[in-house]
Amino acid sequence: VLVLRRAPAHAVSDAPARVAVPSVPGVVAHPPGFWPPVLALALLVLLRLPETLLLLRLQDAGLAAALVPLVWAGLHVVRTGVSYPGGWLADHLGPRGAVAAGGVAFALGAAGLAAATTPALAVTVFLALGVVAGLMEPAERLLVARLAPKRTGRGYGAYHSVTGLAALPAGVTFGALYTGAGGSTALLASAGGMLLATVVWLVATR
Repeated sequence: VLVLRRAPAHAVSDAPARVAVPSVPGVVAHPPGFWPPVLALALLVLLRLPETLLLLRLQDAGLAAALVPLVWAGLHVVRTGVSYPGGWLADHLGPRGAVAAGGVAFALGAAGLAAATTPALAVTVFLALGVVAGLMEPAERLLVARLAPKRTGRGYGAYHSVTGLAALPAGVTFGALYTGAGGSTALLASAGGMLLATVVWLVATR
């Protein structure tokens, strides 16, 4: 107490002042360049065939149902193993290039899975699709951190909300297409859509 009483009066004024930032309820303020890339990412999610349908394609190719959980676990092993190199690539290539590479890789994998006629080939292509997540996920998070450096928490919240909402119609649409037109058609439609979405992504992040 004695030390505080003897402290100079002007010492308190040296501390940085906290400036109140006005906010509008229900509106998240982000930099002007935040939304175009995030919406382009949502389009990539919207046109990506859900993994559950990819697993169904494995069964259609002749894989025994008892082996599906093992292949599903293998996909996560590949995804985990590629995450660190994918993060390194995002740092050096930039999130724009890494996400574009992931989009093209998914399109090629989906087309390959559509053409797979044996269980071994289908499983190989399916496991290779784990590389897509390893490429895209670190780059997407890096992008959000760069676009919203001061409100990163809100930025991630907005990103996950938009992409999560996009995943719902994607599952319903591709599920209906898979049932009505077959797995190969759904996979090829997703492959073409991902290539188109990748072009949109490159334009939105110029």
